[in-house]
Amino acid sequence: MLRWTLLRAAGNDTLATTARRSATVRRVVRRYVAGESVPEGLEAAQRLADRGMDLTLDHVGEFVGSMEQATAAAAVYLELLERIGARGLPAGISIKPSQLGLLLDPSGAAELVGRLAAAADAAGVHMTIDMEDHTTVEATIGLVEGAQTAGHGNVGCAVQSYLHRTAADLRRLTAAGASVRLCKGAYAEPPFVAYQRSVEVDRAFLADARYLLEHGHDPRFATHDHRLVGAIKRAAALRGRDRSTFEFQMLYGVRPDMQRALVTEGYRLRIYVPFGTQWYPYFTRRLAERPANLLFFARALANRDTATGTDHGHVDT
Repeated sequence: MLRWTLLRAAGNDTLATTARRSATVRRVVRRYVAGESVPEGLEAAQRLADRGMDLTLDHVGEFVGSMEQATAAAAVYLELLERIGARGLPAGISIKPSQLGLLLDPSGAAELVGRLAAAADAAGVHMTIDMEDHTTVEATIGLVEGAQTAGHGNVGCAVQSYLHRTAADLRRLTAAGASVRLCKGAYAEPPFVAYQRSVEVDRAFLADARYLLEHGHDPRFATHDHRLVGAIKRAAALRGRDRSTFEFQMLYGVRPDMQRALVTEGYRLRIYVPFGTQWYPYFTRRLAERPANLLFFARALANRDTATGTDHGHVDT
């Protein structure tokens, strides 16, 4: 019940405005979000790269109200790609279709995706198209297939294991030649399209992971669940899959202990680094993913010293 309440709160404009006006909330949010500007996002990414980690940079935002806003969002990514190349960062980008106007003008959004894919390709950068709620899944997969058909082999797709359709989508994306980022899912979805129980989501995640280890192109496993991480390690070893052919992905500020351990063990690790002013929906969904996150947030709000600290080791998902 708490999870679904938080997921619904992620789309509440009134709560978003209140959160953005709170200096204390903004300080705590910095544990999950690497600043509000391109330079701040890049500086956070550089610190992680110096520790042997790969990055995916995400200019947070979704569901724009006009194609002018979508074009402006694309311009931020074009700047980001230029700066990634100039720095030589081991980084890719992650985009949300609704931020590029998918719900307003699908053909306009596809054009923007094509521009970004071409710029990323020229810079030698991988681009992941994020998955949003179930109403956008078919159109999102269409964008990925279109990019692949246009020759942009650097374009991959995120999928969510809690959706009933995901097993079929994995086969479709793999056939198209796209890489896949597998995650559990972070939207309030109805029972007729998504599993509701954590055990069902985990079971689907592991089945999807095993399929990707056998058939996927450079699969990417996005989880902080140590049980799933361990199961994926064992499944990869049983299949003789070299550690260089897949990667784990984790969120900025979450489980740095596990992040360091994976790098030490020789696994590829990519950190998802969000930045930007529209951080409220992203942050709220992170709270919804595990009750311990909400407890941490409440303690941080009650303790100004905790809120201004730099230790990211107390959050989990």
